[in-house]
Amino acid sequence: MKNFHLNSGPFVQDKNSTQKIMRHLLISLLPIILFSLFKNGILPFLNNKVTVLGMLYPLIFILLGPIFTFLIELIYVKIFLKKEDQDLKKYMKSSFSIFPGLFLALVLPINTPISVLFFGSIMATVVGKMLFGGFGNNVFNPALIGYLFIMLIYGPMIAELGGYLNALEMDAFTTATPLSNIATTQGIGTYDTLVKPYGSLFNFFIGTISGSIGETSTVLMIFAFIYLVFFKVIKWKIPVIYIATVFGMTYVIGTFNDLGIWYPLFQIMSGGLMFGAIFMATDPVTSPTTPIGQVIYGLFLGILTVIIRYLTPYPEGVMTSILTLNMAVFIIDKIGSRSRFNFNKSVASFLVAWILILSLSLYIGQSYKLDVNKGDSGFNIVEKEVKGDTATYLVTQKGFSGNIKAQVIISDDIVKSIDILEINDDYYPRITQENYVESLILGQLKIENVDTISGATITSAAIKNMMINVLKDYRGE
Repeated sequence: MKNFHLNSGPFVQDKNSTQKIMRHLLISLLPIILFSLFKNGILPFLNNKVTVLGMLYPLIFILLGPIFTFLIELIYVKIFLKKEDQDLKKYMKSSFSIFPGLFLALVLPINTPISVLFFGSIMATVVGKMLFGGFGNNVFNPALIGYLFIMLIYGPMIAELGGYLNALEMDAFTTATPLSNIATTQGIGTYDTLVKPYGSLFNFFIGTISGSIGETSTVLMIFAFIYLVFFKVIKWKIPVIYIATVFGMTYVIGTFNDLGIWYPLFQIMSGGLMFGAIFMATDPVTSPTTPIGQVIYGLFLGILTVIIRYLTPYPEGVMTSILTLNMAVFIIDKIGSRSRFNFNKSVASFLVAWILILSLSLYIGQSYKLDVNKGDSGFNIVEKEVKGDTATYLVTQKGFSGNIKAQVIISDDIVKSIDILEINDDYYPRITQENYVESLILGQLKIENVDTISGATITSAAIKNMMINVLKDYRGE
């Protein structure tokens, strides 16, 4: 049995260490905030897409987030914790109440109404933080709790308002985010279908792509990471292992489909992965504190993100992965603490992680390869009736929330009608508002040029693919 010895001082203590950490965190976010103002406000203004108020809106939105969470926590502490005067000032000074609102504002779509931001701030502060006992006691990342409530309740409404696209991007891009663009393609996609709609990988690196308010610039995330690690604000293990796991798994998946190094780079520079890995997954309250625990945490974050991106209808996955793994932090840290003096205690966890990484990468890669060879696995012909030159199809196509069922009538090689019989997608009202089905019928001779609908990308892409698949079967292709 090991003997431990405690020696008396002197020990150097810094009462303001937490304040310094939060100050460095704020400094690292400033370039990201300024870039968001430039991308979502100044550029649209210079192109005559917004007014002066519209130009300043991104900055106003970002600033309102921390103001909301500060005021909400202040009211909560006064009413429920009964703190007054000096006790109240001391509590608020050490609660860092602005950060949940700041992070929440940065991960939301640009077209989120301010009233919805306020609602999310209440959820982040009360549900995500104060009900657990305040700063240092919360199990989940408060900002992500607010984000979760907003997207579950107001997601379709935000999408109808334009979602992730700023005023300039609404004319330039047809899909909400690069990852949602995957829904418009069959199989795993190509460079032309995934990257070129946004320019090149350089645009992903700089951040001139559609996405959440503060999550698009990879280069600024890298600078923030270096800054935060240098000043010992975050541990490097979690973001590096997390990003490396996603990169490695998607590299294998891409290799199965004869894709180059661009594919894993596309995956790690899309969907808020860099922002989530650097700022959210490293939250000192809700992430592991042991070195081995941090490695395990990063590995399973990467695994879960890939699972969500490829095996569920949700193309992003970062925020969901972090919230899910928040629940397992106490188990991961227990493994990490036991393994500090006996590494064998963590072997099982690493073995499970590596088995999942290899097996899932091979399975997903092979599955997408088979999809390309055999056609669209999400399409199914239920019934087919042919009378002369007219064919009536009863088909289903995988949509966002299940199968879309429709009757398609083709005559003389032309689609005459598409009647949607069953659909569970919440975004379908946007399809009817835009008369998208009629647009597909009118533009069927050059259907590849018919854009999907921003804010209902997956649903509109599914209906478009359904029509393409029916025509292929009719023509015997």
